[in-house]
Amino acid sequence: MKTTLLLLVTVFGIALPASALDIKAITAKPTADNPQYDNKKAWPMLVGDEYFQKEKWPKARLLIWARAVAKQARGKRLDPMDPANWVEAATGKPAEALPDKDTDIILPDADKPYKVSFKGQKNRACRHLTVGRNASFEPGGGGSISVFGNVWIRPTGNLFVYRTLNLSGSRHTFFRRDWPEDGKLKKLHDTGAVAPFAVPQAKGNPWCWRARRADGNRARVTYFFRHDKPGKTTEVRGFIMSSDEFRVLAGTFIVGRNSRFLCGGSATMEVDKGAAIALMDGAMAGHASNQFGSNCELHEGGTVMGGTPDRPLRRDARYGVGYCNWMNLTFPDAMRRATAYGRWFSANVSGKLIGYPARGSDARLVIGWQRIRGGGAGRGTVWNESFIKMYTKLQPKITIWMNSDTQLENVRFEDLHRGGIVVPDAAAVEKWKNVTYGNGCLSKDPKELIREYKGEVNRGRTKEALKPEKKYISM
Repeated sequence: MKTTLLLLVTVFGIALPASALDIKAITAKPTADNPQYDNKKAWPMLVGDEYFQKEKWPKARLLIWARAVAKQARGKRLDPMDPANWVEAATGKPAEALPDKDTDIILPDADKPYKVSFKGQKNRACRHLTVGRNASFEPGGGGSISVFGNVWIRPTGNLFVYRTLNLSGSRHTFFRRDWPEDGKLKKLHDTGAVAPFAVPQAKGNPWCWRARRADGNRARVTYFFRHDKPGKTTEVRGFIMSSDEFRVLAGTFIVGRNSRFLCGGSATMEVDKGAAIALMDGAMAGHASNQFGSNCELHEGGTVMGGTPDRPLRRDARYGVGYCNWMNLTFPDAMRRATAYGRWFSANVSGKLIGYPARGSDARLVIGWQRIRGGGAGRGTVWNESFIKMYTKLQPKITIWMNSDTQLENVRFEDLHRGGIVVPDAAAVEKWKNVTYGNGCLSKDPKELIREYKGEVNRGRTKEALKPEKKYISM
């Protein structure tokens, strides 16, 4: 009889009751809603100047996924739309309502992988979100989610929003996803190693959103990513990325010390006027591939900072962009769209590029190639033998369209080809302060690196291709 009952539990997916959860043990751990910043084992990287540490959060409703230990029928998952599959941490009883923007969520650690996946293309919300070890959370169900608090994704945990992940609210927060525990990806970041070209991309590009780490992690957390927090910040800790476009509408998106944020595909990284991206010591933000038929980066009057006035740099911070077909190579039978020299830029900048070095430090905001050879195809491209042959010949040098109103201070450019900075008015360069050019540039003479273009421009693109005069190319 006991054997038969056990079989029925397994076959029909009867979950263990909420009371099987050790709520006290789950809530005692450091989580997004209870970070425990003074726990040095959990937070060895904190310096003390982080904005999110200073926030005081009022107590809120806390829901815990009650079925992490449930036995389910093969191929079936318990429904997160049923409140009974969540437990109220305050009472230990099944929830009567689903999470909302004033609710904190914990998906507990588990010995075996499990997934919580909402159905229906509906926009959802929560406050703090913790995704535990071996948990996978897909909260959008084809829709989007707005998060108003902290996010903490533990090693082997995964978060993916099929449409848009909105970071919202009126408080400073963190978005933490630690580097994989084997240390290999972190070493690539710290050393600035080049990710090689390979087909398929995921095979040779560890930064590709398709790449799955040995521990089961995927770095991407969403398809589209938006930050909309006027006057407030979100600070990334570790490594995260979006599959596609990223936009800072308001507030400051901070990539913390020794951390990285990337966006993939043919995405743009847009920073609106009044908004900012801030990169701290050893941080990097940029694009995960190279797209020759599109603009990879676009700053619409916003600011990219190395450090902040009250958190200055002691080591370089890097903003990485994809490289383009600056050698004007022809891709026979591979591309539908033009790849002319100078017509498409690695970045279009209108706003501010500014570094804030600590007193006595030569640390800078570095703008250069992102050290990833993957990509290059874009829409309408055939990955045939001729494309691969020509793509691998491209040298990783970048082209930037710089509006006349762009302010630059304490910036070092790397990986520029000759004529790699294109401006509508060369006189604007005289207003730049402490701008230098590194060894990766094909020249250190600003007269060779900066090129004036007086023709018509549409959305940061020259209406006619710049003629590749001999001094502007290098074979």
